[in-house]
Amino acid sequence: MIVKLLYKTLNVSRNFVFHILSTKTFGARALVVWNGQVLLIKHTYQKGWYTIGGAVERNESPCEAVIRELAEEAGVIPTEKPILFSIYHKNYKKRDDYIAFYIIKKFDLEEASYSPEIAEKKWYDLNDLPPDITPSTLKRIEEFLGKRETSDQW
Repeated sequence: MIVKLLYKTLNVSRNFVFHILSTKTFGARALVVWNGQVLLIKHTYQKGWYTIGGAVERNESPCEAVIRELAEEAGVIPTEKPILFSIYHKNYKKRDDYIAFYIIKKFDLEEASYSPEIAEKKWYDLNDLPPDITPSTLKRIEEFLGKRETSDQW
């Protein structure tokens, strides 16, 4: 109803109105690697193993967001600036989702505060990943290892 009213009142196309009303989101994720291993997490609300990350909040850069998420979800405190690997696009539920993906190689580990989102965290050998790793997580690891070309799609 509101869309029809807008495009009739403004005398613009419906596609233009949908474009204005569409939601764009921005997230930040990180691949934490150490000694041939990668740190992955399992969420309480989704199946499979993932890299660490989440939404970029208001007044926060993607780099700040990934540093915050690393501490909250896994107790990972980078000791050098995260390395931006790539930025990806994902069309999810009719919204454009952009993900900044970072590599973390130097860090300290602290006890992560309790997060109701995180069911488990575990280190895996880069050549022996879990069978229930998510497809996107596997693609990012293969890109990092040079086993596949870096895509712009998540």
